[in-house]
Amino acid sequence: MQVTALAEAVMGSRRDDGAISLQDLKVRLSRAGLEEFARAVASLAQRVKVKRQNGPVADHPWIS
Repeated sequence: MQVTALAEAVMGSRRDDGAISLQDLKVRLSRAGLEEFARAVASLAQRVKVKRQNGPVADHPWIS
């Protein structure tokens, strides 16, 4: 059941251009009761934010 919820959260967080919205993914994971994954996504989003402050994040264009 949790695998299905995880897959649905990831697929639901994809934008039209294929990028995954980390903020949306975090919210969907939290709503699905997958708090540990939601915290991991929040941590990843923070690292991406810090990298963006230092310049473009060209190595992971699929993460927004």
